[in-house]
Amino acid sequence: MTTVHGGLDTAELRGLGLMPEQLLDFSSNINPLGISRRVREAASRANLSAYPDRHCLELREALAARLDVSIDNILVGNGSVQLIHLLARARLSPVQSCLIFAPTFGEYEEAATLAGGGVHTVQAKEADGFRWSIDTATRAIKRIRPSLVFLCNPNNPTGVFLDCEEVKRIRDAMGRNGLLVLDDSYSALADRPWNAIPLLDLGSVTILRSMTKEHALAGVRLGYMIAKANVISATARLQPAWSVNDVAQAAGLAALRDDDHIEAARKVVAESKAYLYHELNALGLPVWPSAANFLLVRVGKGAKVRSALLKKRVVVRDCTSFGLPEHIRIAVRRPEECQRLIQSLREVLGNE
Repeated sequence: MTTVHGGLDTAELRGLGLMPEQLLDFSSNINPLGISRRVREAASRANLSAYPDRHCLELREALAARLDVSIDNILVGNGSVQLIHLLARARLSPVQSCLIFAPTFGEYEEAATLAGGGVHTVQAKEADGFRWSIDTATRAIKRIRPSLVFLCNPNNPTGVFLDCEEVKRIRDAMGRNGLLVLDDSYSALADRPWNAIPLLDLGSVTILRSMTKEHALAGVRLGYMIAKANVISATARLQPAWSVNDVAQAAGLAALRDDDHIEAARKVVAESKAYLYHELNALGLPVWPSAANFLLVRVGKGAKVRSALLKKRVVVRDCTSFGLPEHIRIAVRRPEECQRLIQSLREVLGNE
């Protein structure tokens, strides 16, 4: 299987005679302010002629100090996607299975399939606001006894955000043999974020985070996982050398010292999201409550609307690959950019 992602597709754009810089990209769920000045300057000073530190020691030390965990509890990767695949390889086999809270990010299933593991899902329904029944989920976990459980929280593409007690119930249903992989990639820009780090004390929990999302580092790929030392070491053994380049490590270190950039982004997300809710509802488009910096919107024919918007040089995510062909996902950008999106949507829907 081939996982579909957001972001610009160079081959597609060439076919349409478009250049990336001509487009407004609402398909990538990253910090709407882009890369901060501090991060850009640090990345520009990276030594491109030297091999990077294969163990990311300085970045792991900074993360450990910030998170109040041991350096042995942290593994840095080439984006959270690499870590997802490494975890699947470390924990799954043809006689083991994983359970995925769906609809969600496609790389969980891709990683499990490539590792040879079985795949089960707990499926959220639109009629329930895309919220999972925790009772149904815990019963499924106890019945299946998966080696891995993947939970994206806040979830992509629905924006559903489970609270700490709900996540604890999922973890408790797994017992001692399974591992809950809590993908925390969107929490930094979420409404009312909560700290998942104390969950590590429960055991059998791994937390994934993506600096790609909160610091707009999609071009260099940077993510990390926090887990018990034995989980880190078993996963690290499978990681290729020099997975994280020097530019990414320098950018990550600078990003950790740039909390003001995140706080500024949170204010922009709150303002723009309120505007989008209002305008999308005014257009008669059902939009689901989202705790994250993106919105799931039912438009009728997601692929058709995406194609029409692309001709207006606006890119959204068609959600067919999530099993939601009637929906698009819209990342929250700056207010003036969201205004252009809404105007383009008005024009597209008026021509349907």
